[in-house]
Amino acid sequence: MKINLEDLIGSLEESILATIERVRGKSKPLQEAYFLSHPMLGALKRAGTSHIYVDSADFQELDDLIIRSKDRDKLIYNEEIDGNTTNQPLVAKIFNRYFEQDTEDNIGDWIKHLKEKNPGLSLEDLVVILYTIINGRIGIETTERYGMGRRWEISLELHTELASSIENSFRAAWCLSKTNPNAFVKVPFTPHFPHCFIIARELEKAGIAVNFTATFSARQVVAAALLANPHRSNVFIGRLSQGLQSELLGEQVVLEAQRQLRKLRMNYGLKTLNIVASMRKWQTFLLTAGCDVYTSPYSVLKDFLMQKEVPAGEIASKLEQSYVDQLHLKEEVVSKIGENRLRSLYVVEPEFIEFLITLRNSAEFEEMDGEGLQKSFEKAGFGDFFYAPTEQEWAELKKGKLPDLNSELTKKIALDTLYSLLAIGDFSNFQHKMDAEVIKKIEKSL
Repeated sequence: MKINLEDLIGSLEESILATIERVRGKSKPLQEAYFLSHPMLGALKRAGTSHIYVDSADFQELDDLIIRSKDRDKLIYNEEIDGNTTNQPLVAKIFNRYFEQDTEDNIGDWIKHLKEKNPGLSLEDLVVILYTIINGRIGIETTERYGMGRRWEISLELHTELASSIENSFRAAWCLSKTNPNAFVKVPFTPHFPHCFIIARELEKAGIAVNFTATFSARQVVAAALLANPHRSNVFIGRLSQGLQSELLGEQVVLEAQRQLRKLRMNYGLKTLNIVASMRKWQTFLLTAGCDVYTSPYSVLKDFLMQKEVPAGEIASKLEQSYVDQLHLKEEVVSKIGENRLRSLYVVEPEFIEFLITLRNSAEFEEMDGEGLQKSFEKAGFGDFFYAPTEQEWAELKKGKLPDLNSELTKKIALDTLYSLLAIGDFSNFQHKMDAEVIKKIEKSL
């Protein structure tokens, strides 16, 4: 299924673009920026890491991690921190700052401008558009604040309601990319919408860099790389270890994903770099050293920079390390989940890779929609990769971001698919809360 981006862009997208752009130039630091390598972060780079990001959109947190010192005429930045990532929970933390703008540029003004240019906009349209505007502004403000004299990479997530529509995802992604040329647009893996791979693939073809996210296994990373070749993929390791009560399960999964991805880059010329995401402890940097990219919560990265237990000289690549014998999975967990289902998180079957390569090289793949993609997986024996929950199942999934080991749903769905659905449910919960606040502002402005 091919998408012609030019056919989708019209006056509405231009209006969104103009509203986002009005913030440009307001966040530039007054001082000149200089860069200094941090011993611990420099050691990670020498072990093979390309980029280190912060999971935050909070300037107070980012300043604390990035700015080493402030003089009257200059700022000294940690050289190795070169980006940040956002998602619904992180945007929710700083959401109110976009409702406290000066009178010449506030949400009421945005709504008035959009309605004047596009009077037929529905309330649902406005909610999604305003969230896109906020993300676009986060991108500009953050890049101007920390991108002085270097490339700053920021990942910006689409509104969760856009996942159902390829065309609307494209429109929002275009706005975010157009206003933030160094940004990655986050496209989540949605097991209930298999066309997420089509969205990611076609965005990349259109020159819009993608961060393919909400993934929890080595096979999901392999599928993303071969089917979409995004700039970035992810493994949310903290949720894996926490939810399945293992100290090193997440680390094992991400290292195997990294090894698989390294082979694919070498053999097929792919560009995808994998991100170690959803970190819970600073030791993860040491346990997975050499992985392509890290995106760390503020507290975890702060602890890593402040710790005195391990000197920089002891940081070495762990890309050949296996933690299979150190997972220490509890008997209760293994009994409820099953050993083979747990192994499927970090073992990628050769048949699965062969299937993906064959699919990727087929003429049909270029014209395939999400339904066709799902049928191909089912025919090849990998139908558990996707799953569309019922309304009742969604209600259960949205109760928490970790699996309920006693739930029939947990027994029914492949573990990585389940984790992705839980992540989507969690992000949707935050999205709905922010949408409710936006609706109040819209109703007040109309």
